[in-house]
Amino acid sequence: MPYLLSKNNASNLLIDKTGESIYYRRYPIKYNQRAVVIAKSTNNEYSASLDDFNNIHVIYKNSTNSLIHLYEKNNKFEFTNLMDDFDNTYQISNIRYLYHQKNYLFYCAYNPFEKTSDLIFHAFKQNEKTEPQSLFSVPSLSSPYECFISNNIIYLLCQILNDKGSYELNLYKYNILSTNWEEFETITDSISPFMDYSLCLCDDKVCVTYVERGSTNTIYFIKKDDKWSDPIKVYSTTETISPIIFIYNNIVWINFKEANKLMYSLSCNNGTTFTEPKLCSAQNPEARHFYFYGYNNNSLSGNKFFGYIYKYPILAVLSQVDTDNILLSSQTNLEIKSIIGNFTSNEMYNIAALKNELDEQKEVQQNITKQYDNLAKMAKELQTQAKMWKSKTSQAEQEIKKLKKKLRKAYIASENKQTKTPQIDDAKKEQVKEEHVKEKHAKVIPDQNIDIKIPELIKQIKEIENKTKNSAKNIIAEDKIEILINENVDKKSNTDSNILNE
Repeated sequence: MPYLLSKNNASNLLIDKTGESIYYRRYPIKYNQRAVVIAKSTNNEYSASLDDFNNIHVIYKNSTNSLIHLYEKNNKFEFTNLMDDFDNTYQISNIRYLYHQKNYLFYCAYNPFEKTSDLIFHAFKQNEKTEPQSLFSVPSLSSPYECFISNNIIYLLCQILNDKGSYELNLYKYNILSTNWEEFETITDSISPFMDYSLCLCDDKVCVTYVERGSTNTIYFIKKDDKWSDPIKVYSTTETISPIIFIYNNIVWINFKEANKLMYSLSCNNGTTFTEPKLCSAQNPEARHFYFYGYNNNSLSGNKFFGYIYKYPILAVLSQVDTDNILLSSQTNLEIKSIIGNFTSNEMYNIAALKNELDEQKEVQQNITKQYDNLAKMAKELQTQAKMWKSKTSQAEQEIKKLKKKLRKAYIASENKQTKTPQIDDAKKEQVKEEHVKEKHAKVIPDQNIDIKIPELIKQIKEIENKTKNSAKNIIAEDKIEILINENVDKKSNTDSNILNE
């Protein structure tokens, strides 16, 4: 995998391998400069970077499986043997190397004691003996991972196989100042291994793209603000793909290679949506991953690109949109830079205005929601009160009916007490009974002289009232009177009404 190292923003050094040799070449080429071989008898595993003084550092695995640290010093190259593995017991692979105040080395190695594939981390200074440490087990020695340094933090993106048998894509952070690993964060998980992934920073916010396997291979984008966003689907295909991500001039770019063709998808709204993938203008079937370190440009974020060599290194998309001449391959296009800058300023102004408007609308919506919640609460309380008062009203109606009955009885009893005696002797009871029997007999045999007998009945009722005065209860006398009236008055309703009124 080639490495492009920007040295003092004046030249770019290409570190690459041909055959069993590692060489570097300076761009732009001046005075017919040739490639310089710096290591021989090497394996395919190597990594390169620049130190804080822009000296070249290369760590590689040689033909005897030893790890060699090659570094530039006083315009010459020296080397240190970091580790011997003549029998290839540890099967070292996937080497990544970073530098900030000291050396930071990552690689995958086989653990013969636990029979696992582990990710190894080794932090060391020159001429300082330190031991590498195993961070955790990875699914295989070829499991991909990505790492870079920003603001004294090493960001490490890697997948592991958890105890439940699913794959987790985790973000690990190493604090260079405190020399401690922080608590890792799980970005997502899957029942199948993640095919590949890449990350970069945007205003100290981590942006990640990854490929999840299934019936199709799907590229997703995810970022972290206060928390991790929901994954956004970018593209699906049946082809094997390995996406990279970088940000330039506030535009998020995702590149991948499909069927030997370079494709891109971009987002102008911080990764909220992405365009449909399109063919890159730069195309080469031999395009492969390049790592780009050492550049000093705040408009660019990202270290991994698709690229190839054609007279000079060409990094897909970046070479075509490079208005700052980061790659030192052409003159800076000031006109296009001005247009993009003006466009970006206008867009940022519009975004700020829309954000303020959105915040105002959000506040109005929150007030409406609050008022609605208060009304809903009040309506619920009114419903509860209505049910309570309905129940009380029903109870009150029943009480009123009972009171009316009691009042009617009390009123009747009160009137009767003024005209009737509480008791009646046996002789008088017998007389009333005989008269009642006679009246019943008269009801069975209709009397043609009913008009004559009704006045007599009234006369008898008055006599009973007088006779029973001070000797009968009000209720008994009233019952007897009602019996006599009802049995005779039914025979002639018109006559009944007149008589009762009298």
